[in-house]
Amino acid sequence: AVNSKRVMSNANVYRGFAFIALGGALFGYVIGITGNVVTTGALVCDHSKMGRMRVGGFWEVGYDLCYDLSDLAQGWVSSLNIIAATLSSMVCFRYADKLGRKREAILGSILYFCGSVIAALGPNLFLILLGLSVYGLGIGFAMHAAPTYIAEISPPSIRGSLVSAKEAIIVCGICAGFGVGAALAGAGWSWRWIMSVGSVLAVVMFLGILTIPRSPRWLVLRAAQEGRDGTTLMNTQVERYVKEARESLQFFRLGVSEQEVETELQSLLQDARSSVGTAPAKWSDAFNYPKPLIIGCGLVTLQQVTGQPSVLYFATNIFKDAGFSNTAALASFGVGFVKLIATLTTVWQIDKFGRRPLLVIGTSIMLAALVAVGVAFLNRECAKPVPIDECQQNDVSLPFGWAIVSVVALAMYTAGYQVGFGPISWLMISEVFPLNVRGAALSIAAVVNFTMNVVVTTVQPTLLSAITPSGVFFTYAVLCVVSILFVVGVVPETKGKTLEEIETMLVGRRGGKMEAEMHA
Repeated sequence: AVNSKRVMSNANVYRGFAFIALGGALFGYVIGITGNVVTTGALVCDHSKMGRMRVGGFWEVGYDLCYDLSDLAQGWVSSLNIIAATLSSMVCFRYADKLGRKREAILGSILYFCGSVIAALGPNLFLILLGLSVYGLGIGFAMHAAPTYIAEISPPSIRGSLVSAKEAIIVCGICAGFGVGAALAGAGWSWRWIMSVGSVLAVVMFLGILTIPRSPRWLVLRAAQEGRDGTTLMNTQVERYVKEARESLQFFRLGVSEQEVETELQSLLQDARSSVGTAPAKWSDAFNYPKPLIIGCGLVTLQQVTGQPSVLYFATNIFKDAGFSNTAALASFGVGFVKLIATLTTVWQIDKFGRRPLLVIGTSIMLAALVAVGVAFLNRECAKPVPIDECQQNDVSLPFGWAIVSVVALAMYTAGYQVGFGPISWLMISEVFPLNVRGAALSIAAVVNFTMNVVVTTVQPTLLSAITPSGVFFTYAVLCVVSILFVVGVVPETKGKTLEEIETMLVGRRGGKMEAEMHA
């Protein structure tokens, strides 16, 4: 009976989570399909199997076209949606707290839809790239809104699980992308159908978000900001925000008494007024809180430079390098499935074990796996009598034992990421920033995240050619060691604390000013 009551009490929290997290599914979906779209036999020409396809130019029109793209060009095309996401994150940096989390998510769903349709129907390379860019703008808005909104509507007892579960939704999107890519691999123009699936999910996301209220914490933040001016007009606006915040809390605290809702509302208002202070907050105020910024930006930087996102983007090509030419897409789907299982396990345990231990465990698993796969790739062979660096991808293979090691190690690497960096980095970002600069500060972390993603993803094809796959994996392994040292030395434990308690722990602020930092 107790469990049933808890589920009923949080039913609308789960509903809000489901619709806002669809933005993560659409982000994951484009990660999953990229390896099967920007690859030979799809967008990139496979001159040994052209069939009815022909080589197209940048402006040339036709639906029977493929394109000759260099390794660097493939890296840029794969990164295009992340470059656009970085740009929209910069917009969030300036305007997030005015837009609000719900409006950001709605804007993201519209851009997802438009990007999918433009890329799927674009008859030339320019429109295809434009569609990927518009889709990427949606990623920036949706991924900025989701962790903050989820953290702000959730009670402390399930906040860690729900914010981390957003990562599980991203992984579901990745698996869907890998699965669709495996089913349609090698069909030439079929990548257009793959792209069009995103538009359907975007419509569901848009309609669902229209049915949920705005974040109660964002509403009380706006009330506190407007309340600095004591005019009648401003007081009326404050009352509207407070009334809407009360209704939002009643929606998300289903089954809780009006008195308990009112108590929580007054507590949020008091903390918001203390956080805001007497002077209007500027977007640049985010830089006044170095400790949360170092934690947030440090985690997302290390999340990217340890290689996981780029490995996912190029999973199909990596498995081709390992000798799985005919089943590379299927092997990628298997890795995606392992990623999902590991994510769900972390979501289930994160509020029990805490953030720091899981970060250390997950990164340690990544380290061991990277060393193993790096050693495995040292044993690649070519079916033709040419040096391995001159061997065609379809002629590369690993001895059977090492091939198995590479697949298992990559699956372990993926699992380790999902135990640590995957779900916990964005959870920590949603927790550590003070309320009055949360929108701008989270935008800074998002810009750093997407920028590093672009850099790592763009240079990976060139690095694979320059220092071999083994060299790339060993480099990522060294960065895993750096990551473990960062977590142990810098990252605090936030398990079981309210957002307001975390703010006090990290910036020690009361009465609208910063006091000396307390030890985390």
